[in-house]
Amino acid sequence: MNLILFKIKKYSLALLLGATAAGMVSCNKWTEAEPLKIASPDIEEQNPALYAKYLEDLRAYKTSPHTINMGWFNNNKKTPSSQGDHFSKVPDSLDYIVLESPVDLVDREVGEMNDLLNKKGSKVIFEIDFNQIKTAYAKKENNTVTFQNFLTDTVSSILLAVDKFPYQGLVLSYMGKEQMHLTPEEKEQLEAEENLFFQIINPWLTKNTGKSLFFKGSPQNLINKDILKRASYIVLPTENAVDTGGLSYTLLSATVDGIPTDKFIVLASMTSYKADEAKLGYFQNGSRSSIATARWAAAVQNSIHIAGIGYKNLAYDYFNVLKSYQYSREAIQITNPAIKVK
Repeated sequence: MNLILFKIKKYSLALLLGATAAGMVSCNKWTEAEPLKIASPDIEEQNPALYAKYLEDLRAYKTSPHTINMGWFNNNKKTPSSQGDHFSKVPDSLDYIVLESPVDLVDREVGEMNDLLNKKGSKVIFEIDFNQIKTAYAKKENNTVTFQNFLTDTVSSILLAVDKFPYQGLVLSYMGKEQMHLTPEEKEQLEAEENLFFQIINPWLTKNTGKSLFFKGSPQNLINKDILKRASYIVLPTENAVDTGGLSYTLLSATVDGIPTDKFIVLASMTSYKADEAKLGYFQNGSRSSIATARWAAAVQNSIHIAGIGYKNLAYDYFNVLKSYQYSREAIQITNPAIKVK
């Protein structure tokens, strides 16, 4: 693995130097004062052999043992106004990109999905969130259908829609509840809803056994933990943690019998450029949660090796005056220090 990471670092530097050199050559040709169409040098065209080798090593890295990095991307904007609206422009070393609007994709998005997978080995996946569906049902003014029917129709329609697109996996989000203080009736209803949710999903999972499955939520709240055996990873809900103590508490709470501890991925939020979200993505001490979480995850926690990190609000990190995706790149570098992140 170290050889692969070294190669990626070497080729990333070579690509950067090649782009710089190409830019210098272009400048030397400016002999007349006239309007010019300025374009960034495309290293894929300038040195296709070097770029092809870089992509080969990048794909090899994605299949080698390493700390997983994934990001949630808001793809609501279908007509891009900047590079930040393209999920294909996220850091190359991300393993998974979760599209937040997975149903109504345009041709451009499908093209970006295929390019990410075929060129860079990055997989685009989608999420189905039980709690979001239940909240949407509660907000309905006139509930003429039962929640069970609403859940079935909603999940089935999502699965039917996404089958038209080349998704490579699913994030199954289910928080559940602590059961210690539930009445027998409440626990019976909770179990019925949990069973129904996974039963609706099960045919899709059976049909798509080659695709990645993530369970996202509090695994200790599950009444039936069989889904955790099928999941490749367990994503813990730590995006609202205010310090590393919160990360440790969530990890400790999930470390109970019946839960595999080698699959844990923790979440962090990227900071926002919006004035009304000034506190988003920061710990109480003012540090960026993405960087602090990466450092926490890079160390062994209570004899547990953290399998990966997920970055919520990933697209926010594109808008940086110094470098696009600066802090997500830095976090990836912390978790996989031998790689040069592009």
